[in-house]
Amino acid sequence: MRKDMYKVIVERPRAWKGGYEKAARLRDDHDGPTRLGMRAGYGYRDLNENLAPLRRYLLSQVGRPWDKVFSEICTGIDRRNTVQQHIHQHIDDFIAIRVGMRDDQPIDLSENGLFHAGRAGMRQPLYVDPRTGLIRVNKNWRNFRNAYAERKDQEGAELNARRRMLDERTVLLRVNDLWFEVKLAKLPACREVVDMVQGRRRTKVIAEFRYDAVLRRKTSCSLYEDSQERKRVYGSRDLYAASKRQLSKRELKTHGLRE
Repeated sequence: MRKDMYKVIVERPRAWKGGYEKAARLRDDHDGPTRLGMRAGYGYRDLNENLAPLRRYLLSQVGRPWDKVFSEICTGIDRRNTVQQHIHQHIDDFIAIRVGMRDDQPIDLSENGLFHAGRAGMRQPLYVDPRTGLIRVNKNWRNFRNAYAERKDQEGAELNARRRMLDERTVLLRVNDLWFEVKLAKLPACREVVDMVQGRRRTKVIAEFRYDAVLRRKTSCSLYEDSQERKRVYGSRDLYAASKRQLSKRELKTHGLRE
């Protein structure tokens, strides 16, 4: 391991300023405090570590005993130093150290690992074999982009199996193993109303609700979770199911939904 690893990882300019919009409001508020600190008035910069060298180093140590690799890391990165200690906190992002076996499959026994186990399994590309103490490759690991793409492809295939688009405002949809003809309509756009409260400007979003026949609840353009579901099922966040009608046996045969 290179001796200046902590410099390569830590010494990089910090990223963009966080909370800039809130800071700008404080700075421009004439009725606010008469004095503001530099951070309060201009936001906060985020950390910007370059963790790629640490990831490449760990990947190059596959097959070696973890105790020896960790000893080399501690030699080059001193945990007594506050800045360098922060690097040790990122080691768990790349390799699972506390590992157990379940059905001949490795599982991460750390707190974060048990949190992710129910959703995506072991989240690190490497792990320490509990039987030999050697570093192994997690064959089931997928990076974020690949896992996201695979999940989207699977969701798209499942959706196409229960949806047929006839035109922009008509869709055939299978709900609870029954096929329906769903008529789509456009949701009313959200309106912003600006009021002055105690000399301060307040913006309020007003949304008109419509009953969605498929979701079976009232929805509007202001509900984020509903907008995501409408985008996935109807192809647009601005549409909702105004009505639905169950298809007859003849219509099912006509659309090739029944033999």
